[in-house]
Amino acid sequence: MPDTTMEFAKYIVERLKQTGVKQIFGVPGDYNLEFLDYIENDSVLNWVGNANELNAAYAADGYARIKGGLAVLVTTFGVGELSALNGVAGSLSERLPVLHIVGAPSTRMQRSHALLHHTLNTPSSFTAFSDMSKQLSCSMALLNQVSPDTPNAFVDVFDETLRQCLTQCRPAYVELPMDAVRAIVSSRGLQVPLPEPHAAPSLDALRQLTPPGTPSPINRLYKEFGYFEPKPDVVTEHVVKLIAKLYENAKRPIVLVDACAARFGMGPIIRHLVEACGIRFFTTPMGKAILDEHHPLYGGCYAGRNSLAPVREEVEASDFVLYVGSLKSDFNSGSFSVHIDDAHAVKLHSYTTQVGYAQFPTTDIRHVLPQLVGALEAVKSARSPTVGESLEEKMKQGRVATLVDRPEGKDIVHKWLWPRVGSWFHDNDIIITETGTSSFGLLPVPLPSHATYSAQVLWGSIGWSVGATLGAALAAEEEEDKRRTILFVGDGSLQLTVQEIGTMVRRGLHPYLFVLNNDGYEIERQIHGRTAEYNNIQLYDHQLLLPFLAGKNPATPFESHVVRTQDELHRLLLDEKFNIPDRIRLIELVMPKGDAPETLIFQARLTAEANNGGH
Repeated sequence: MPDTTMEFAKYIVERLKQTGVKQIFGVPGDYNLEFLDYIENDSVLNWVGNANELNAAYAADGYARIKGGLAVLVTTFGVGELSALNGVAGSLSERLPVLHIVGAPSTRMQRSHALLHHTLNTPSSFTAFSDMSKQLSCSMALLNQVSPDTPNAFVDVFDETLRQCLTQCRPAYVELPMDAVRAIVSSRGLQVPLPEPHAAPSLDALRQLTPPGTPSPINRLYKEFGYFEPKPDVVTEHVVKLIAKLYENAKRPIVLVDACAARFGMGPIIRHLVEACGIRFFTTPMGKAILDEHHPLYGGCYAGRNSLAPVREEVEASDFVLYVGSLKSDFNSGSFSVHIDDAHAVKLHSYTTQVGYAQFPTTDIRHVLPQLVGALEAVKSARSPTVGESLEEKMKQGRVATLVDRPEGKDIVHKWLWPRVGSWFHDNDIIITETGTSSFGLLPVPLPSHATYSAQVLWGSIGWSVGATLGAALAAEEEEDKRRTILFVGDGSLQLTVQEIGTMVRRGLHPYLFVLNNDGYEIERQIHGRTAEYNNIQLYDHQLLLPFLAGKNPATPFESHVVRTQDELHRLLLDEKFNIPDRIRLIELVMPKGDAPETLIFQARLTAEANNGGH
């Protein structure tokens, strides 16, 4: 291609399209309006337009999860970007590539320290906000520090930040001054391919695959101590041999799948490995539904002490654990009660591999796992075949939840609810749960073979799920096979981000919104303050929400239901018309105050003990 020129904003738009992005989340503000013109005038990109910046960040998070790649968030300087930071922090915590583009005052105004609106009226007014984002970003493109006399430097700095965002699967930050928007730059950079988030990184990239603010283990090991740096393929080959040897000597091997396996697209490779080698596999709460939960080799969901007994016993009795993408947070590990001996554990991460007690910081899950398939398969012929189990057998053994007989009374209680809705799900549904009764309630329920499940288990920001549902539904719209998007959210969590339902209507989306009306913050009550006023909320009339948020001229049809008994819900879920996702639906489930899933009750007890110093 010839070396042509274009406006820098046009270059950014073309780069974003190369990543496969189609939806841009955010809120307009005067410092980003000119950039938004380029998005709105593009035939591929769609400006979503959110109710506020926090919701936009949540939506970008949900989009990245379902898309399996980049999401883009655009805010304005100061007031806009700060509103988004909680959502961006969640994407960092749970490893999602969200590019945060901030429209900023011109470089000339910043250099003159002009007292502009949205500034702090301090000497650091033009650096304070980017400093706040620094701890939440794997890379930063501070274009205000690039001389406008060398506009091609804009391209270099932007491209490097975009590459880091994709490679590390973490948020990155771009400050876009108004005078950089129309700067003329070379188009040559568009010919340089961008990395795929699921592709194995180079050694140079591995040097930077560490949490923001921490020194690279590669630099620390090889540069500070002057060691010779081996080629990454040599180290990977050595690691694969070590793992294969441990596997060969094991009598009860398992694979444990966690969150980062999904972030780096390892699901298909793991499935190939367990099927080729006949290895039993388990998931964590954050790894739920990465693999087929109806598969004969699936053993259940493991979260330390907060696991069903047969699941916990088998995992903790194993003598070889291939722990893929582990993220051992408190809610993901039963308050750190995972009992797996490091001596026979192999932990695959995006920047290092741990085999037993040894660390190999030049290796990456995307390098190691594909090579393991052949290495472990070569060992399997000497092993006894693993016996698979049907779903019915798993239910009998107590490895997964079963559809219980109707409990006494008519109330919709958690013990009955989650297996019932589990049987209602379709094969390829997208299921999103708020951190609370819904996320804990679905843990032992086997989801359909091709379902996608999302919950913000680690960051746990209340209200995340509503914005994430918007992003997930938009990502689903881009797929060839139509998929239903289903949300389960508590009445308390809903109040924080309810405005984004209006955006769903405006964008013509048709999710199912199940609102659990149990009169307040039930997860908090289970942890502490069972009768405390601070766990109460103002009760909404949920049946008025869709008519109110849809307005007088809704872009999509809608309907609301209030369900108070098991029979009412059972009949609704069987209704053929209800099962056609042709409109946005809000289903209010009236549930008893104080009722909770057993997994939440036990986790709340563990959390309360930890909060009290273990007493």
